[in-house]
Amino acid sequence: MDKFTIKDIAKLGEVSTATVSNFLNGNYTKMSVATRDKLAGIINKTDYHPSTTARNLAKNENKTIGVSVADITNPFTSPVISGLSERCEAYGYKMIFTNSNNDEQREIENINRLREEEVAGFIIDPVNPDSSIYNQLSNAYTVIVDRQARRSVVDTVVTDNMNSVATMVRKMVAKGYDDLYFVSWPLDGVSTRLNRYAGFKLATKYLNDDHLITVPYNTSLSQGSSFDATLDHILANKGDKRVGFFAMNSRTLLQLLKAAQRLNYQYAEDFGVATYEEFEWMQLMNPGISCVRQDSFAIGCAAMDRLKEKLTTAFDNEPAPEVQLIPTELVYRDSF
Repeated sequence: MDKFTIKDIAKLGEVSTATVSNFLNGNYTKMSVATRDKLAGIINKTDYHPSTTARNLAKNENKTIGVSVADITNPFTSPVISGLSERCEAYGYKMIFTNSNNDEQREIENINRLREEEVAGFIIDPVNPDSSIYNQLSNAYTVIVDRQARRSVVDTVVTDNMNSVATMVRKMVAKGYDDLYFVSWPLDGVSTRLNRYAGFKLATKYLNDDHLITVPYNTSLSQGSSFDATLDHILANKGDKRVGFFAMNSRTLLQLLKAAQRLNYQYAEDFGVATYEEFEWMQLMNPGISCVRQDSFAIGCAAMDRLKEKLTTAFDNEPAPEVQLIPTELVYRDSF
């Protein structure tokens, strides 16, 4: 069979086409877990994607882009949107913007609403890039930023998370830090966290997760928290070791520095520290914080550049998905 259709998927799954459509659109309320798992397996095995013929006929007429972000409060998001906006203005496109507030079901609803608006294309900062909703979107008119799916189905623009972290942490090792820890939100299968942690382990050669410290997500920590207790135990018992921490992003860095302040420890006197992401307040710290500077603005620009290229190209077949890496810059200050 040259190309599977929704009817073929329904026949293989022994369900109605309406059930398949509901699955692809993330509507699971009237579907058993067994049916959901069965359809997911069939779609993955057949590599099913919807036809792009109608989209290719209309996309040159439509100048509206649908944008969905995972979390508008994330400091990463604003410069990405700024890059998208600049490119959209230059190319004569406008944006319809939605925020999922880190809720996967809300993200599915947002994408479906954008589809109803018949936007020309999508740029998505996903809550869950492995959601079944992406099987309903074509790579001919979709670009993802930041988080990567386990099975890539659309073009994705990311920074070089693993290698940049590995290089920074190797610098810490070279400075004599022999007891290093990775501070992160719960990994939860999120590619950015996993790739940065992989870079940390590559540099330190740690074989287990004893040096992973997780910070509860969206929780205000205070004296006596388990995070404070873990930090205090490490620093109070370090002996002659030089302890260093690499923070997964700026918000976990803030949690680390607040906890250290509560416990009366000071960087770089009591421990060394570096982080992924840079914001202006880091330059005001004394000493300044070493960081991996990612160009979030360039991510937004690159995503729109790629989408514009696709929207102005007539594809006989859907293009194969690619991952585009945006270079980072390592900024060394006196925090370690």
